[in-house]
Amino acid sequence: MPYHTLVLSQYRAALQSLATDSTLTHQQALEILCADALHNALTQEPFIAAELLECIHELDAQLQQHKQRIDQALELSTYRHSLPAKPKGWWWYLDQQRPPHRLDRYDWVFKGLTFGGWSVSLALLVNIASRFLSGGPDVVGTFAIIVPSLITLLKAKSDLTEEEQKDNDFSEALKKGFEELLISWKVPKFLHAETKFLSTMVLLLGLLGFWFSLSSISDSYGERGLEHYRAGELSSAEADYQRAIALDPDNANAHYNLAVVYEDWLQLKKSKQEYQLAVSAKIPRAYNNLARLYILEGDYPKAANLLVEGLKLTTEQSVYPEDQYNLYKNLGWVRFKQNRDDEAKIALEKSLNIAKNPKVANYLPNRASASCILAQVLERQKKPEAAKESLKQWENCRDLIIGNTRISKANKWLDLANKLGIGNRLIPEEDTWLHLANERIQKAQQQKQRP
Repeated sequence: MPYHTLVLSQYRAALQSLATDSTLTHQQALEILCADALHNALTQEPFIAAELLECIHELDAQLQQHKQRIDQALELSTYRHSLPAKPKGWWWYLDQQRPPHRLDRYDWVFKGLTFGGWSVSLALLVNIASRFLSGGPDVVGTFAIIVPSLITLLKAKSDLTEEEQKDNDFSEALKKGFEELLISWKVPKFLHAETKFLSTMVLLLGLLGFWFSLSSISDSYGERGLEHYRAGELSSAEADYQRAIALDPDNANAHYNLAVVYEDWLQLKKSKQEYQLAVSAKIPRAYNNLARLYILEGDYPKAANLLVEGLKLTTEQSVYPEDQYNLYKNLGWVRFKQNRDDEAKIALEKSLNIAKNPKVANYLPNRASASCILAQVLERQKKPEAAKESLKQWENCRDLIIGNTRISKANKWLDLANKLGIGNRLIPEEDTWLHLANERIQKAQQQKQRP
Protein backbone atom coordinates (compact mmCIF):
# COMPACT_ATOMS: atom_id res chain seq x y z
CA MET A 1 0.00 0.00 0.00
CA PRO A 2 1.42 3.41 -0.96
CA TYR A 3 2.39 5.60 1.96
CA HIS A 4 -0.01 8.40 0.94
CA THR A 5 -2.90 5.92 0.94
CA LEU A 6 -2.05 4.88 4.51
CA VAL A 7 -1.87 8.48 5.68
CA LEU A 8 -5.14 9.30 3.89
CA SER A 9 -6.92 6.49 5.71
CA GLN A 10 -5.60 7.83 9.01
CA TYR A 11 -6.90 11.29 8.11
CA ARG A 12 -10.33 9.86 7.24
CA ALA A 13 -10.43 7.91 10.54
CA ALA A 14 -9.54 11.02 12.53
CA LEU A 15 -12.35 12.96 10.86
CA GLN A 16 -14.87 10.35 11.95
CA SER A 17 -14.81 11.92 15.46
CA LEU A 18 -16.63 14.88 13.91
CA ALA A 19 -19.59 12.69 13.00
CA THR A 20 -20.87 12.67 16.59
CA ASP A 21 -22.26 15.61 18.55
CA SER A 22 -20.10 14.86 21.61
CA THR A 23 -17.58 17.42 22.77
CA LEU A 24 -14.34 17.20 20.83
CA THR A 25 -11.30 16.58 23.01
CA HIS A 26 -8.08 18.42 22.33
CA GLN A 27 -6.40 15.05 21.59
CA GLN A 28 -8.97 14.26 18.86
CA ALA A 29 -8.61 17.74 17.43
CA LEU A 30 -4.84 17.38 17.26
CA GLU A 31 -5.13 14.05 15.42
CA ILE A 32 -7.32 15.76 12.82
CA LEU A 33 -4.91 18.65 12.40
CA CYS A 34 -1.95 16.38 11.89
CA ALA A 35 -2.70 16.43 8.18
CA ASP A 36 0.85 17.58 7.61
CA ALA A 37 1.85 13.95 7.07
CA LEU A 38 -0.61 13.70 4.15
CA HIS A 39 0.67 16.97 2.73
CA ASN A 40 4.29 15.76 2.94
CA ALA A 41 3.37 12.42 1.35
CA LEU A 42 1.63 14.09 -1.58
CA THR A 43 4.56 16.43 -2.24
CA GLN A 44 6.73 13.36 -2.81
CA GLU A 45 4.35 11.88 -5.39
CA PRO A 46 5.23 12.60 -9.05
CA PHE A 47 1.57 12.33 -10.08
CA ILE A 48 -1.66 12.70 -8.08
CA ALA A 49 -4.76 10.94 -9.43
CA ALA A 50 -7.98 12.88 -9.86
CA GLU A 51 -9.83 10.42 -7.61
CA LEU A 52 -7.33 11.05 -4.84
CA LEU A 53 -7.66 14.80 -5.17
CA GLU A 54 -11.45 14.52 -5.07
CA CYS A 55 -11.25 12.42 -1.90
CA ILE A 56 -8.93 14.89 -0.22
CA HIS A 57 -11.20 17.77 -1.23
CA GLU A 58 -14.22 16.07 0.36
CA LEU A 59 -12.33 15.39 3.57
CA ASP A 60 -11.06 18.99 3.71
CA ALA A 61 -14.60 20.26 3.15
CA GLN A 62 -15.74 18.11 6.05
CA LEU A 63 -13.01 19.67 8.19
CA GLN A 64 -14.07 23.16 7.09
CA GLN A 65 -17.66 22.47 8.10
CA HIS A 66 -16.54 21.69 11.64
CA LYS A 67 -13.84 24.32 12.02
CA GLN A 68 -15.71 25.99 14.89
CA ARG A 69 -15.59 22.74 16.90
CA ILE A 70 -11.87 22.49 16.26
CA ASP A 71 -11.47 26.13 17.24
CA GLN A 72 -13.35 25.54 20.49
CA ALA A 73 -11.33 22.43 21.36
CA LEU A 74 -7.91 24.02 20.79
CA GLU A 75 -6.18 27.35 21.21
CA LEU A 76 -4.49 27.10 17.82
CA SER A 77 -2.28 30.15 18.37
CA THR A 78 -0.44 28.36 21.19
CA TYR A 79 -0.06 25.08 19.28
CA ARG A 80 1.35 26.87 16.24
CA HIS A 81 4.31 27.96 18.39
CA SER A 82 4.91 24.38 19.52
CA LEU A 83 5.91 23.31 16.02
CA PRO A 84 9.60 23.45 15.07
CA ALA A 85 8.78 25.61 12.04
CA LYS A 86 5.92 27.91 11.18
CA PRO A 87 3.17 25.69 9.77
CA LYS A 88 2.00 26.34 6.19
CA GLY A 89 -1.13 24.22 6.18
CA TRP A 90 -4.40 26.16 6.20
CA TRP A 91 -5.82 23.80 8.85
CA TRP A 92 -3.51 25.34 11.47
CA TYR A 93 -5.23 28.71 10.96
CA LEU A 94 -8.87 27.75 11.40
CA ASP A 95 -9.12 30.22 14.28
CA GLN A 96 -8.45 33.03 11.84
CA GLN A 97 -11.25 31.87 9.55
CA ARG A 98 -14.09 31.95 12.06
CA PRO A 99 -16.52 34.85 11.73
CA PRO A 100 -15.82 37.44 14.42
CA HIS A 101 -18.24 37.60 17.34
CA ARG A 102 -19.74 40.97 18.13
CA LEU A 103 -17.94 40.93 21.54
CA ASP A 104 -14.55 40.36 19.89
CA ARG A 105 -14.40 44.04 19.01
CA TYR A 106 -13.91 44.76 22.74
CA ASP A 107 -11.09 42.25 23.26
CA TRP A 108 -8.45 44.97 23.02
CA VAL A 109 -10.13 46.80 25.93
CA PHE A 110 -10.14 43.74 28.16
CA LYS A 111 -6.58 42.83 27.18
CA GLY A 112 -5.46 46.33 28.16
CA LEU A 113 -7.35 46.14 31.44
CA THR A 114 -5.86 42.71 32.08
CA PHE A 115 -2.37 44.05 31.51
CA GLY A 116 -3.08 46.98 33.83
CA GLY A 117 -4.58 44.65 36.44
CA TRP A 118 -1.60 42.39 36.77
CA SER A 119 0.75 45.40 36.60
CA VAL A 120 -0.98 46.75 39.72
CA SER A 121 -0.83 43.25 41.22
CA LEU A 122 2.93 43.14 40.68
CA ALA A 123 3.29 46.58 42.28
CA LEU A 124 1.29 45.41 45.31
CA LEU A 125 3.36 42.25 45.46
CA VAL A 126 6.60 44.26 45.50
CA ASN A 127 5.22 46.47 48.28
CA ILE A 128 4.13 43.48 50.39
CA ALA A 129 7.38 41.59 49.85
CA SER A 130 9.52 44.62 50.69
CA ARG A 131 7.69 45.05 54.01
CA PHE A 132 8.20 41.44 55.02
CA LEU A 133 11.84 41.46 53.90
CA SER A 134 12.71 44.77 55.61
CA GLY A 135 11.57 43.37 58.96
CA GLY A 136 13.57 40.19 58.55
CA PRO A 137 11.37 37.36 57.23
CA ASP A 138 10.50 34.38 59.41
CA VAL A 139 8.62 31.23 58.37
CA VAL A 140 5.27 33.04 58.20
CA GLY A 141 6.79 35.97 56.32
CA THR A 142 8.54 33.72 53.81
CA PHE A 143 5.32 31.82 53.13
CA ALA A 144 3.44 35.11 52.78
CA ILE A 145 5.95 36.25 50.14
CA ILE A 146 6.32 33.03 48.12
CA VAL A 147 2.66 32.09 47.66
CA PRO A 148 1.28 35.38 46.27
CA SER A 149 4.49 35.87 44.27
CA LEU A 150 4.10 32.56 42.46
CA ILE A 151 0.40 33.11 41.80
CA THR A 152 0.93 36.64 40.48
CA LEU A 153 3.93 35.82 38.29
CA LEU A 154 2.34 32.70 36.83
CA LYS A 155 -0.82 34.63 36.04
CA ALA A 156 1.19 37.40 34.43
CA LYS A 157 3.10 34.88 32.33
CA SER A 158 -0.09 33.20 31.16
CA ASP A 159 -1.48 36.55 29.95
CA LEU A 160 1.48 37.45 27.71
CA THR A 161 0.67 38.21 24.10
CA GLU A 162 1.67 35.83 21.35
CA GLU A 163 4.58 38.03 20.32
CA GLU A 164 5.92 38.07 23.87
CA GLN A 165 5.67 34.27 24.06
CA LYS A 166 7.83 33.52 21.06
CA ASP A 167 10.88 31.49 22.04
CA ASN A 168 9.49 31.27 25.58
CA ASP A 169 8.45 27.66 26.22
CA PHE A 170 7.47 28.33 29.82
CA SER A 171 5.12 31.21 28.95
CA GLU A 172 3.74 29.20 26.06
CA ALA A 173 3.01 26.20 28.30
CA LEU A 174 1.28 28.44 30.86
CA LYS A 175 -0.92 30.09 28.28
CA LYS A 176 -1.75 26.76 26.68
CA GLY A 177 -2.67 25.31 30.06
CA PHE A 178 -4.90 28.28 30.87
CA GLU A 179 -6.60 28.09 27.48
CA GLU A 180 -7.23 24.37 27.93
CA LEU A 181 -8.72 25.10 31.35
CA LEU A 182 -11.15 27.59 29.80
CA ILE A 183 -12.07 25.05 27.14
CA SER A 184 -12.66 22.34 29.76
CA TRP A 185 -14.99 24.77 31.55
CA LYS A 186 -16.77 25.25 28.21
CA VAL A 187 -16.11 28.98 28.13
CA PRO A 188 -16.85 30.27 24.60
CA LYS A 189 -13.88 31.58 22.68
CA PHE A 190 -15.39 35.05 22.35
CA LEU A 191 -15.42 35.31 26.17
CA HIS A 192 -11.82 34.25 26.75
CA ALA A 193 -10.50 37.83 26.95
CA GLU A 194 -13.24 38.75 29.41
CA THR A 195 -12.57 35.63 31.49
CA LYS A 196 -8.87 36.42 31.68
CA PHE A 197 -9.70 39.93 32.82
CA LEU A 198 -12.02 38.62 35.55
CA SER A 199 -9.39 36.15 36.77
CA THR A 200 -6.86 38.98 36.92
CA MET A 201 -9.31 41.09 38.93
CA VAL A 202 -9.84 38.20 41.35
CA LEU A 203 -6.08 38.01 41.83
CA LEU A 204 -5.86 41.78 42.30
CA LEU A 205 -8.68 41.78 44.86
CA GLY A 206 -6.96 38.94 46.72
CA LEU A 207 -3.71 40.89 46.88
CA LEU A 208 -5.59 44.03 47.96
CA GLY A 209 -7.24 42.06 50.74
CA PHE A 210 -3.86 40.73 51.83
CA TRP A 211 -2.39 44.24 51.71
CA PHE A 212 -5.18 45.67 53.86
CA SER A 213 -4.69 42.80 56.35
CA LEU A 214 -1.06 43.77 56.95
CA SER A 215 -2.09 45.88 59.95
CA SER A 216 -3.73 42.83 61.55
CA ILE A 217 -0.65 40.72 60.84
CA SER A 218 1.43 43.53 62.34
CA ASP A 219 -0.68 43.40 65.51
CA SER A 220 -0.14 39.65 65.79
CA TYR A 221 3.63 40.15 65.56
CA GLY A 222 3.35 42.84 68.24
CA GLU A 223 1.47 40.47 70.55
CA ARG A 224 4.06 37.75 69.99
CA GLY A 225 6.83 40.25 70.75
CA LEU A 226 5.12 41.13 74.03
CA GLU A 227 5.03 37.45 74.97
CA HIS A 228 8.78 37.17 74.26
CA TYR A 229 9.43 40.30 76.32
CA ARG A 230 7.54 38.98 79.32
CA ALA A 231 9.53 35.75 79.04
CA GLY A 232 12.78 37.77 79.12
CA GLU A 233 13.59 36.99 75.46
CA LEU A 234 14.44 40.55 74.48
CA SER A 235 16.19 39.76 71.19
CA SER A 236 13.17 37.80 69.95
CA ALA A 237 10.90 40.58 71.16
CA GLU A 238 12.94 43.18 69.26
CA ALA A 239 12.75 41.10 66.04
CA ASP A 240 8.97 40.73 66.32
CA TYR A 241 8.45 44.43 67.02
CA GLN A 242 10.60 45.33 64.02
CA ARG A 243 8.56 43.00 61.80
CA ALA A 244 5.36 44.56 63.14
CA ILE A 245 6.62 48.06 62.31
CA ALA A 246 7.82 46.98 58.86
CA LEU A 247 4.34 45.70 58.02
CA ASP A 248 2.58 48.71 59.56
CA PRO A 249 4.76 51.77 60.22
CA ASP A 250 1.82 53.34 62.08
CA ASN A 251 1.67 50.56 64.67
CA ALA A 252 2.15 52.86 67.67
CA ASN A 253 2.09 50.05 70.25
CA ALA A 254 4.94 48.28 68.46
CA HIS A 255 6.98 51.52 68.48
CA TYR A 256 6.31 51.95 72.20
CA ASN A 257 7.20 48.35 73.08
CA LEU A 258 10.35 48.49 70.97
CA ALA A 259 11.35 51.67 72.84
CA VAL A 260 10.95 49.79 76.14
CA VAL A 261 13.28 47.04 74.89
CA TYR A 262 15.91 49.61 73.87
CA GLU A 263 15.57 51.35 77.23
CA ASP A 264 16.14 48.04 79.01
CA TRP A 265 19.32 47.66 76.93
CA LEU A 266 20.28 51.27 77.77
CA GLN A 267 20.23 52.16 74.07
CA LEU A 268 18.63 55.46 74.98
CA LYS A 269 19.03 57.20 71.62
CA LYS A 270 17.06 54.48 69.83
CA SER A 271 14.60 54.36 72.70
CA LYS A 272 13.86 58.09 72.45
CA GLN A 273 13.27 57.82 68.71
CA GLU A 274 10.71 55.07 69.18
CA TYR A 275 9.05 56.88 72.09
CA GLN A 276 8.74 59.99 69.91
CA LEU A 277 6.82 57.99 67.31
CA ALA A 278 4.55 56.58 70.03
CA VAL A 279 4.01 60.10 71.41
CA SER A 280 2.82 61.23 67.99
CA ALA A 281 0.11 58.56 68.31
CA LYS A 282 -0.89 60.02 71.72
CA ILE A 283 0.00 57.07 73.95
CA PRO A 284 0.16 58.43 77.55
CA ARG A 285 2.80 55.90 78.61
CA ALA A 286 5.07 57.11 75.85
CA TYR A 287 4.79 60.70 77.14
CA ASN A 288 5.77 59.48 80.60
CA ASN A 289 8.69 57.29 79.58
CA LEU A 290 10.15 59.84 77.18
CA ALA A 291 9.84 62.52 79.87
CA ARG A 292 11.71 60.27 82.32
CA LEU A 293 14.62 59.98 79.87
CA TYR A 294 14.71 63.77 79.54
CA ILE A 295 14.78 64.08 83.34
CA LEU A 296 17.78 61.74 83.47
CA GLU A 297 19.46 63.94 80.83
CA GLY A 298 18.64 67.11 82.78
CA ASP A 299 16.33 68.55 80.13
CA TYR A 300 13.59 69.48 82.60
CA PRO A 301 11.49 71.87 80.44
CA LYS A 302 10.97 69.20 77.76
CA ALA A 303 10.16 66.62 80.41
CA ALA A 304 7.64 68.89 82.14
CA ASN A 305 5.91 69.73 78.86
CA LEU A 306 5.53 66.05 77.95
CA LEU A 307 4.17 65.16 81.40
CA VAL A 308 1.60 67.96 81.37
CA GLU A 309 0.45 66.92 77.88
CA GLY A 310 0.31 63.31 79.02
CA LEU A 311 -1.87 64.22 82.00
CA LYS A 312 -4.20 66.11 79.68
CA LEU A 313 -4.61 62.94 77.64
CA THR A 314 -5.70 61.03 80.75
CA THR A 315 -8.75 63.30 80.92
CA GLU A 316 -9.58 62.66 77.26
CA GLN A 317 -9.13 58.90 77.07
CA SER A 318 -9.41 55.91 79.35
CA VAL A 319 -6.05 55.01 80.89
CA TYR A 320 -4.79 52.68 83.59
CA PRO A 321 -4.37 54.19 87.09
CA GLU A 322 -0.71 53.18 87.07
CA ASP A 323 -0.19 55.45 84.05
CA GLN A 324 -1.60 58.38 86.02
CA TYR A 325 0.64 57.42 88.96
CA ASN A 326 3.75 57.56 86.80
CA LEU A 327 2.80 60.83 85.14
CA TYR A 328 2.19 62.55 88.50
CA LYS A 329 5.29 60.94 90.03
CA ASN A 330 7.56 62.13 87.23
CA LEU A 331 5.96 65.57 87.19
CA GLY A 332 6.74 65.80 90.92
CA TRP A 333 10.29 64.68 90.19
CA VAL A 334 10.88 67.27 87.48
CA ARG A 335 9.38 70.06 89.65
CA PHE A 336 11.71 68.99 92.46
CA LYS A 337 14.64 69.26 90.05
CA GLN A 338 13.42 72.72 89.08
CA ASN A 339 13.25 73.72 92.79
CA ARG A 340 9.47 74.15 92.58
CA ASP A 341 8.85 72.17 95.75
CA ASP A 342 5.23 73.16 96.37
CA GLU A 343 4.19 71.97 92.93
CA ALA A 344 6.32 68.85 93.36
CA LYS A 345 4.62 68.01 96.67
CA ILE A 346 1.14 68.32 95.15
CA ALA A 347 1.99 66.06 92.21
CA LEU A 348 3.72 63.45 94.40
CA GLU A 349 0.85 63.30 96.87
CA LYS A 350 -1.53 62.67 94.00
CA SER A 351 0.62 59.76 92.84
CA LEU A 352 0.78 58.31 96.37
CA ASN A 353 -3.00 58.50 96.69
CA ILE A 354 -3.32 56.47 93.49
CA ALA A 355 -0.81 53.90 94.80
CA LYS A 356 -2.82 53.38 98.01
CA ASN A 357 -5.23 51.23 96.05
CA PRO A 358 -3.91 47.63 96.51
CA LYS A 359 -5.15 46.62 93.06
CA VAL A 360 -3.13 49.42 91.50
CA ALA A 361 -0.08 48.85 93.71
CA ASN A 362 0.32 45.32 92.34
CA TYR A 363 1.06 46.80 88.91
CA LEU A 364 3.60 49.37 90.12
CA PRO A 365 7.18 48.07 90.01
CA ASN A 366 8.33 51.60 90.89
CA ARG A 367 5.92 52.19 93.75
CA ALA A 368 8.83 53.32 95.94
CA SER A 369 9.82 56.17 93.62
CA ALA A 370 7.11 58.63 94.72
CA SER A 371 8.03 58.20 98.41
CA CYS A 372 11.75 58.57 97.64
CA ILE A 373 11.22 61.85 95.78
CA LEU A 374 8.70 63.22 98.28
CA ALA A 375 11.18 62.52 101.10
CA GLN A 376 13.72 64.74 99.34
CA VAL A 377 11.14 67.48 98.77
CA LEU A 378 10.16 67.52 102.46
CA GLU A 379 13.77 67.30 103.58
CA ARG A 380 14.58 70.50 101.72
CA GLN A 381 11.86 72.46 103.53
CA LYS A 382 13.93 72.57 106.79
CA LYS A 383 10.83 72.39 109.01
CA PRO A 384 10.48 70.11 112.09
CA GLU A 385 7.15 68.67 110.99
CA ALA A 386 8.47 68.24 107.45
CA ALA A 387 11.56 66.43 108.79
CA LYS A 388 9.39 63.90 110.60
CA GLU A 389 7.27 63.28 107.51
CA SER A 390 10.45 63.10 105.42
CA LEU A 391 11.85 60.31 107.62
CA LYS A 392 8.57 58.41 107.24
CA GLN A 393 8.80 58.70 103.45
CA TRP A 394 12.44 57.55 103.54
CA GLU A 395 11.39 54.45 105.44
CA ASN A 396 8.63 53.78 102.89
CA CYS A 397 11.16 54.34 100.14
CA ARG A 398 13.59 51.79 101.58
CA ASP A 399 10.98 49.16 102.44
CA LEU A 400 9.30 49.32 99.05
CA ILE A 401 12.60 49.09 97.17
CA ILE A 402 14.07 46.10 98.98
CA GLY A 403 10.64 44.44 99.19
CA ASN A 404 10.11 44.70 95.43
CA THR A 405 9.45 41.22 94.06
CA ARG A 406 11.48 42.08 90.98
CA ILE A 407 14.69 42.13 93.00
CA SER A 408 13.86 39.88 95.97
CA LYS A 409 12.41 36.38 95.93
CA ALA A 410 13.20 35.23 99.45
CA ASN A 411 13.21 36.89 102.89
CA LYS A 412 16.93 36.25 103.38
CA TRP A 413 17.57 38.48 100.38
CA LEU A 414 15.96 41.55 102.02
CA ASP A 415 18.73 42.25 104.52
CA LEU A 416 21.44 41.60 101.91
CA ALA A 417 19.76 43.91 99.40
CA ASN A 418 19.49 46.57 102.08
CA LYS A 419 23.14 46.24 103.13
CA LEU A 420 24.43 46.23 99.57
CA GLY A 421 22.12 49.06 98.52
CA ILE A 422 20.70 47.09 95.61
CA GLY A 423 17.72 48.71 93.88
CA ASN A 424 15.56 47.79 90.92
CA ARG A 425 17.85 47.27 87.92
CA LEU A 426 15.09 48.55 85.62
CA ILE A 427 14.87 51.81 87.62
CA PRO A 428 18.53 52.83 88.11
CA GLU A 429 17.70 55.99 90.10
CA GLU A 430 16.24 53.84 92.88
CA ASP A 431 19.73 52.53 93.62
CA THR A 432 20.79 56.07 94.60
CA TRP A 433 17.58 56.69 96.52
CA LEU A 434 18.01 53.47 98.51
CA HIS A 435 21.49 54.65 99.55
CA LEU A 436 20.07 58.03 100.65
CA ALA A 437 17.24 56.34 102.52
CA ASN A 438 19.68 54.14 104.47
CA GLU A 439 21.82 57.17 105.32
CA ARG A 440 18.87 59.22 106.58
CA ILE A 441 17.40 56.35 108.60
CA GLN A 442 20.76 55.48 110.20
CA LYS A 443 21.34 59.15 111.03
CA ALA A 444 17.92 59.39 112.67
CA GLN A 445 18.58 56.23 114.71
CA GLN A 446 21.94 57.58 115.90
CA GLN A 447 20.33 60.83 116.98
CA LYS A 448 17.75 58.90 119.06
CA GLN A 449 20.53 56.94 120.83
CA ARG A 450 22.33 60.10 121.96
CA PRO A 451 21.69 61.12 125.62
